[in-house]
Amino acid sequence: MQTDFIELAHINIINEDMVVIPAGSFMMGADGWGDFEHPVHEVHLSAFLIEVAAVTNIAFSQFVAATSYITTAEQLGKAQGYEAGEQKEIMGLYWKSYFTPERAHHPVVLVSWEDAAAYAAWAGKRLPTEAEFEKAARGGLIQEVYAWGSIEPTEKDCNFGKTTSDFPATVSIKSYPPNGYGLYDMCGNVWNWCSDFFSPDYYANSEIENPQGPPTGITKVRRGASFNIIQPFRLRCANRGAYLPDSFAINIGFRCAKNI
Repeated sequence: MQTDFIELAHINIINEDMVVIPAGSFMMGADGWGDFEHPVHEVHLSAFLIEVAAVTNIAFSQFVAATSYITTAEQLGKAQGYEAGEQKEIMGLYWKSYFTPERAHHPVVLVSWEDAAAYAAWAGKRLPTEAEFEKAARGGLIQEVYAWGSIEPTEKDCNFGKTTSDFPATVSIKSYPPNGYGLYDMCGNVWNWCSDFFSPDYYANSEIENPQGPPTGITKVRRGASFNIIQPFRLRCANRGAYLPDSFAINIGFRCAKNI
């Protein structure tokens, strides 16, 4: 395995929840996998900060307590969930439905892109771009398939391949080993919202310097896959997904980033 030209042992940890991803170039995308992941192209990013793990139930509760924020699911008054093993629309289901004491440090779910962006703004942060997320997920490895290298994931690497009953099969953050940048759950556990609009052919026209995604679009990018992903290939660093920004699900959460 190769790494970027940095000393991984000397990554600057700003505080307990964010690390510096160093400035530099990386090869984004993959050939021979998803239809929307090519061409592989060089991207240069300025240094930025990213949270070491997804925003948790307890962190999101502090935001709600401070702002009286009402999430998209709450406004709608219902959400898709599981009851007795059956997926169905459940009235009154929203993020706090899954905030029990033992799940305080699980990633918050049932948050829309709009909810995630509101939290990030309150915290003085922002959502990561798709390019930032992929570079961060790679952990300093050059063109490897997964966050840890080329070997397909097992139950020891990340949280995936799980089924859901009444509660999402998430686990507490930091339950699995971090990648080379000290980041947890860059694949598995929950999908992560990114700031960009999604376009299937964006890579053919992407900017080289700090790409922000297409100027307009219908869906927003989600990255990282989740606990209920069955196919290991969807846990790859280059794998892309998309979802409507006013939608939410039991397998989508987020983490924040910040300019330096």
